[in-house]
Amino acid sequence: MDKNAGFIGFDGTESKRTIFATKAVKDAAGIGGDLNVLLRKPHARAKSMLSKMTRLCDVKAYVSDDADRAKWESAGFKVAGAYEDFFANSDFIMVGTPGDQETPYVKAGLEHDCFVALMGGAHRKDIVEELKEKKFEISDELAQDFNREFFFGLENYEMFLKAKPKLVQCTSCNTTGLSRLALAARPLGLCAILGNIDRRHGDPHTVVRASPSAIQFGKGVGHQGTDAGTVFEEVKFAIRASKVPTTMPHTNFLNLVFKGKPTPAELKDELARTREVVVMPYQDEGRKHEWTSEILEAFLSGVERPVSPEIFELLVSDAIIPFELGEYTIMQTVSMVEQMSIAVPNHVEAFLLSCGYPVDRVHSTVDQALGAVHGIWPDRLSC
Repeated sequence: MDKNAGFIGFDGTESKRTIFATKAVKDAAGIGGDLNVLLRKPHARAKSMLSKMTRLCDVKAYVSDDADRAKWESAGFKVAGAYEDFFANSDFIMVGTPGDQETPYVKAGLEHDCFVALMGGAHRKDIVEELKEKKFEISDELAQDFNREFFFGLENYEMFLKAKPKLVQCTSCNTTGLSRLALAARPLGLCAILGNIDRRHGDPHTVVRASPSAIQFGKGVGHQGTDAGTVFEEVKFAIRASKVPTTMPHTNFLNLVFKGKPTPAELKDELARTREVVVMPYQDEGRKHEWTSEILEAFLSGVERPVSPEIFELLVSDAIIPFELGEYTIMQTVSMVEQMSIAVPNHVEAFLLSCGYPVDRVHSTVDQALGAVHGIWPDRLSC
């Protein structure tokens, strides 16, 4: 099978990791076809990433604006075509632009019969309204795609495969983390997840222009729990999202509410059995793993990746605090989400969905190709 995959916003935080991951998974699954990227202005970071992608993935580059073609070519890059050519030569497109910039690309993708995958930050309702303003006809089937739950392949890949959508929206980094927690805890009688996400307020390539004490707490519930609730309808979510002036990672302080009397040891076992979740010991032979920076350094330096050293897993501390309240048990947990890569396996599964890849092979193929593990670090890990 050949399937051309196109990426918009190719040098963005998650897109550039998804491209390398897609290359690895295409090779593992035996899926041919091109990897295409849509170029905008030839700024330094874009040129650097395109050079790397051309060398490692043999990407084909297309320009958004013909006026920029000469600039890219003078910088030594080969341009395969223009804006319309990009969509005409892509069977699947992943829209990874900054928020509120997706609509023109969604429109062009649908007009060229592309399978369109949106990242978690897109607002589908706004896109629909903007498409209507542009007189784009939305069929009943496409309307269902715009209203369907978020795509989280570990839970709903088979449902999406049967639905045969033309457009999906993948879960965001924090929604992916919540969804993996819910997937793991559900067998123990999970009925709600409450708490706070400390969202990192600054990417590695930016400067955090705030005092270390400058935390912006959320006024109400954030979209993360609402989005996860579309996937796990039987679980109630109430998640506040606060912005903290650090670069990595997002840190979740979440209370998992269970009906019954499950134990922390049982929850740890369920977490360890869940794909793309790793349980981190708080104390090991007298050494404490209590700082996020130390945990990330230890984990990253000890895990070898065929694609990238950056993490794909949800990291959960085994320092779980249980609290019984009548017939309910509340477990206080701490987990870490790496924005740069935690959603990447889900993005790649959206590509495999567009290929009709079988449900019984999809998750193992992705995890083995990316080196994404689950279990208890460091001795009980597997793909």
